[in-house]
Amino acid sequence: MACFNCCLPGGSASVDKKKMLAEDTPTEGPLSLADEQFKSGIDAQAHLKYDVAIKQFQKAVDLDGSKSEYHYHLAYCLQEADRFQEALEEYKKVLTLQPSHHEAWYNLGYIQEELGQFESAISSFLKALELEPEDKDALINLGNCYMSAEHFDRSIETYHKAIKLDPTCVMSHYNLASAYHSNDDLESARRYFEETVRLNPDYADAYFNLGISCQDQGDIETARRMYTKALELAPDMEEARLTIEALDDDEALEYH
Repeated sequence: MACFNCCLPGGSASVDKKKMLAEDTPTEGPLSLADEQFKSGIDAQAHLKYDVAIKQFQKAVDLDGSKSEYHYHLAYCLQEADRFQEALEEYKKVLTLQPSHHEAWYNLGYIQEELGQFESAISSFLKALELEPEDKDALINLGNCYMSAEHFDRSIETYHKAIKLDPTCVMSHYNLASAYHSNDDLESARRYFEETVRLNPDYADAYFNLGISCQDQGDIETARRMYTKALELAPDMEEARLTIEALDDDEALEYH
């Protein structure tokens, strides 16, 4: 995903769902019928057969609804199948059974963000961070939710925390630059877009948005170079081509 508002469309860059833990698979002692269905679901999930896995996990839940790991894997596969509302309800069941389940809080927040329920997502990511304060992924997605809810100061603070955990994280720098731009701090936006392309010299969107920050500051020549670089890296980037053409038209008018 790209930058907010006047930059490239599509929102800030987000982190994906958590993955499964191998220890969730029952391995010792005789298996109950529910465990057998669960194990079959794990096998199907491992082969990315999510529809099959959902059916097996649902059978396990129907046989024994007291195990949070059954509900969690069912929720995860529903999420992979883009059945977000059903997944959301299953994650809530996980958290009723096991309130300290970090991954369930994280994935619940992820779904709520996808559904545009930003305030709820903020609460879920904050809960995930209470359980694991150094979860950089949760910080990035929390910052994205603050951005979507137009809490720009909070998003800036959150992205800075993510950068403190990992100073080389391209996504954190890029999203921080976007947040500064949305908060009308053009100098800081420019600085962090520059840091983004230093960390990843092939990031076309970052060059484009750096160009916007430069143009907004009146530095047209640098902006043109950044747009040109973005177009070199991504020849199909229509926004860069049109912006360069607009700059050329403005320059031509000045000569007449």
